[in-house]
Parts: sequence; structure tokens; C-alpha cells
Amino acid sequence: MGPRILCYAPYNRWALHGQWEMTILHSMRLRGAEVDYVLCDGLYTDCDQHWAAHDPRPANACTMCQAAQTKLVADMGMDFHWLGRYLTWDEQREARRWADALTVDELTTATYGDWQVAEWVQKSVQSHFRLSVIDPHEPRVADALRSYAYSGLVACFAIDRLLAERDPDVLFLFNGRQSSPRCALELARARGIRVIVHERGRQTESLMLVENANCLSLEPARRYWREWSEVPLTQDELEAVVRLMAEREHGKNLPWHALSLPPQPLDDVRAQLDLRADRPTWVLFTSSDDEVAGDVDWTSEFSSQRDWITRTIEHARRNPQLDLVVRVHPNTGSKRSTGVNEKQLAEMREIARDLPANVRWIGPDEDVSSYTLMELAAVGLVWMSTAAMEMAVKGKEVVVAGGNPVRGTDFVRTVEDPDTFEALLDELNAVPAGAASPEIRRRALRFAYGFFIRLDVPFPLVHMPNPNTGVLQYRSLDALQPGRDASLDRCARILLEGEAVCPAPTDAELARSTDAEDAFLTGFGRRRLHALAYADELVQDTALLRAWADTFDADAATLLIHTPGDKIEQLVAAVAAAGLDGEDGPDLVATEIDEAQLAVLDAVLSRHPRDLDVPRYDEHSLRELAA
Repeated sequence: MGPRILCYAPYNRWALHGQWEMTILHSMRLRGAEVDYVLCDGLYTDCDQHWAAHDPRPANACTMCQAAQTKLVADMGMDFHWLGRYLTWDEQREARRWADALTVDELTTATYGDWQVAEWVQKSVQSHFRLSVIDPHEPRVADALRSYAYSGLVACFAIDRLLAERDPDVLFLFNGRQSSPRCALELARARGIRVIVHERGRQTESLMLVENANCLSLEPARRYWREWSEVPLTQDELEAVVRLMAEREHGKNLPWHALSLPPQPLDDVRAQLDLRADRPTWVLFTSSDDEVAGDVDWTSEFSSQRDWITRTIEHARRNPQLDLVVRVHPNTGSKRSTGVNEKQLAEMREIARDLPANVRWIGPDEDVSSYTLMELAAVGLVWMSTAAMEMAVKGKEVVVAGGNPVRGTDFVRTVEDPDTFEALLDELNAVPAGAASPEIRRRALRFAYGFFIRLDVPFPLVHMPNPNTGVLQYRSLDALQPGRDASLDRCARILLEGEAVCPAPTDAELARSTDAEDAFLTGFGRRRLHALAYADELVQDTALLRAWADTFDADAATLLIHTPGDKIEQLVAAVAAAGLDGEDGPDLVATEIDEAQLAVLDAVLSRHPRDLDVPRYDEHSLRELAA
């Protein structure tokens, strides 16, 4: 008798997940496992197949869902039975009595014996309305909480009996976060049954597998970093992760719809937001947090996201030498979002009413690429989103304030105590415009490779023409035999043999050198030189200007030329006379220098002593530097 796998699959109306699931289960049977496949036969008054925020539940929801499930399993040749056979009429009546008797204050905390039913279904109610904070005193929320509580207890009665009777070695489960799947996860863990949860991966046509936790658990990422953080990447791995990060920026190879526009020209966005290249730009990325709010892995030491945002804005108010851009997450409510978090959106609008002159506010529906903002930023501030990792991959200083996959890693600054937040921001005031660190980039790339590639299971057997649709790439079960597909072989080792989703590194991997990383990072993060010159001096003799152009190209340095308004035409003529007005000429910026620009200068170009505490270059010293 082989290992016993039980798969509870109430949400196969989402056919893509069912195709992944049944492909794996067929393969496990071919490897000698006993498989029980259990579907939902309309037991619940509410479930996650329909949410009021964007897909309200129709009157015949269960009938349509059962029809869709039955067709899918028939098409895939999968045997199954319904969960309802494990539920009695008395238990349904008891669930109704219990749910109806709950007071408003009990709706978010209610238990039934040892079953923490209200807690287990609460994430579904958050998603149902797209709420970051649940208020049971709101009538519509109270009704939903009561409906989900009833459905959750029905699930507990039936699934507990199912687990007792089938006694599986492994429970294979979709998601594990939402209502009845969450109940199944908790009941199985209480019985000591190993649970493997599956969800769409972080790339297209890939799966994420999680052991004994729901799909939102950050423990797999934390475990990966504990075991792999000191393993350098190879040349092939570096190329793979850099390519993947570039694809993400351009909306490709994503498991879901792109929420950000592709990168835009830096100068265009600077002009649009009235930002200057010589002033440090900080970018704060808010998070659409209703899906994870309240989850222990995603909590923050701050009282709220709003508290963190307003305190950051106040720091900008006290420090006019920097610019702060606040980017409201597109999924909060935009043409690209899945529904709208109305309360959070209103909260953001309220914050935006009182901004100092050096703060720019970008709403969720504004056509500004988050990736361009990452490039412009000297410092990033992130609540929960992967923007923290993506900015660190660019070598940027990043402050993480909420639950986050990279929280606590050594390449970001994690706010463990909100009382120290302002002091941390004061320290970051010293980060100059355009700064980037090769060591931050090195560590972040190692993390990103694990997060996006090593932890995912590629699944080419189900093609994804779009994020909602799967097309089987095999014609017979013979293609699922052992040894035919590396992904199924890996799934088998995880499900049947207990292999870790991400095995620990081998001795050979631990012994790798950093040669490939060192070569890849050569030259990265060198700070752009900013020097000051004076139009009066350059107009009189262009030799100084030509010496500068012979020493520095446009990619390495910017020459800020203090130019009163009446000298602009003369300076333009001098630049042309020196032959430096072509596209391949040096980076020259005519401006009237202010105190903020003086603060970020690295040098001054002049034949005369200047009252500035930076090195002074003239033709002679430039020739020595070039040599």
C-alpha cells in the first residue's frame, strides 16, 4: 500500500488551479500513491469563489460551481467524491444555531470547542470587502462574518470526519488561506498530518508549494535565507535572476496581471514630478494590505500604515533639502486593480490633503511607473510589497516598516522599534542623490534568486496564455510517468518522500567562490561626480571646458555651471566653439546654484581659489587625473 494523499479542492471553479492539482495527483497515482479527491457540493452560504468587492455571489452560485467542477474533473479523467457525504443534517443545524447566536463582539473571536472558526475565516471576509480592518459593528460586515462563520463550522464538521476516516499521510490543499481550506489546514495540523499547500508561483507557469502553512507564510523565504544567504550565485544564476527582474519591470513572466507600467524615461518622470537630479529623492511605496492584514507574518511594529506614512512625510517637511515621492499602490484602487479598497483609498486621499512643497503624491491610477521611481530614488521606504526587494536589487538603501519577505535581512534596514524611526531617517539624510551599493545589490540578488526561482516549481505541463487560463501540454497520462518531467519528479519527492520544498545547499554549493558576482558587480554603484564651474570663466576661455570633456564622459560626471540669466547665450556659444554641443558631449547643466546643490558637490572646476570645501580642478590637475 502506497502513501495516502487526500486533496480537498473546493475552489476548482478556478480551473487553472484544478489543472495543476489534478496533473500532480494523476502523477502521484502513477507512482503508487493512493489518492482521494474531494470537492465541495454546495455546503456553504459564502466562500471565496465570489467576493462582494468585485464578483458578487449570484443566487445559483453553488449550482454553477458544481457544474464547472464536474466538467473539469470529467475532462481530466479524475475520480472524486463530494464533501457532503461527511456531514450530517444535525451538524448543519448546529452550525446555524451557533452562528446565529453569536453577538456582534464575538463575530471576530468565536470558537467552537478547540476550533478557532472566526479567526480561520476572517481573511476571507477581508478579501470579500477588501478591508484592511474589519469592523463587525458595520451591518454588512457583521452579516458576512456570520455567514462565513456558519460555513466555517460546517467545513470543520465535515473535514474533521473526512480526515478521521481517510487518515491520510499528506493533505494536498489549494491556498490554505481562505475559509474552508484554512479550516482544513488547521484541522490537519492538529492531527499531525503533513500538509502541502499549492498556489500559483512567482513566475508564469510555475507553482509555489508550502509545507504546513498557508500560501502567505514567509517562513519558506526566511528558511531559504538562513540556509542560502552565504552561497554566491554562479554566472548562469546571475543571468537568470537579472533577466527575470527585467522581465518583471516590463510586465512579462508574471503570474498575475501587471500592476505597474513598464519603465519610463528618467528625465520625463523627473520633469513630470518636478524633481532635480542633484537633490536626493526618496520614494515611499504604500501597500495594498487587505489580503495580509492581521496575519502574524505580516504585522508591523507601527500602529498602522497611515502612522508610518505621516511620520515619513513629517520627516520630509523638516528636511527641505530632499524630495519625497509617495506612490500609492495601484492595487488599492485603479483600472488595474482587483476591486477597490475604498476605506484605504479614502484614507490615502485624506493624507494627501496636507503635504509640504517637497512631497509629491502619486495616486494608484496615475500613469507613473513604479520601476522608474525605484531608479530615481536614493532611498526607498516600503511597507509590505516586493518593491523592497526590487529596489535593493538595484543597490538602493531600503527601509522596511511592515511585514515583508525581506524583513530582517542584512541588505535592508528593518524598523523593529518605531521609536527609532526618525533617528534612522536622519541617518539616511546623508545618502546622496544617485547612490547605489554593490554589496546591497549582491545580497539582494541572492535573495531574489531564491525567492523567484529556487522556491518555485516550474510547471510547463500547463501552459498559461493569461493569468486565468490553463492549457494542458500533455495528451495522455503516460507523459506524467516518473522520469518524464522534472517538475513532477520534484513534486513527488516533496509529497511522497518528504523532501523540503527548497533543499539546503550542498557542500559544493557552500564552497563556491564569489568570482562570478565580483565580476558582475565591477563598476556598479560608483557615484556620479558632480562638479561646479562658473559661466564667466568658461566664456572667457574654453580651454578649461575642453579639459573637463577630455577627462570625464557624460556617464561619469555632471558639470553644473553657475549661469546668471544674462550669460546663457554666451555660454551656449562657448560650448559650441569648444565643439562640445554634440550628442556625445559631456553632461553640462546651466543653472543658478542654490544651497541644496552646493551640499552635494564633489569638486569645483576653476583656475581660481573658491570658498568651497571640495577639491578644485584646473587644466593641469585634470591632465594628471586623466593620466
